[in-house]
Amino acid sequence: MADTGAMEGPNDFELMHQIVPGESGRDHTEEMAETYIIELKRMRWSNEAILQMFRNPFYAGPHQVYRDRGEGFICDLLERCRTNRERRTLFEEDSNAQSL
Repeated sequence: MADTGAMEGPNDFELMHQIVPGESGRDHTEEMAETYIIELKRMRWSNEAILQMFRNPFYAGPHQVYRDRGEGFICDLLERCRTNRERRTLFEEDSNAQSL
């Protein structure tokens, strides 16, 4: 009968992390936070629900932004994402009207 003991060597299914250096001159933390916000907004999350997620230590990435930059930064980013979304919507409506 074959040995069914612990596997030797690395496990291909074990979760591992890898640090990837970012480009200099870019604010990768802000880009990450903005991406979270945009995706959650697409799922119809409210600003308060998104802010609660950033406050919650369970969500390591967003919470790190919250700890490093503060709640004011998150609120400003929420407002900026809202403004950009409204701008895109107006552009899309204008483009659709011109194509008719």
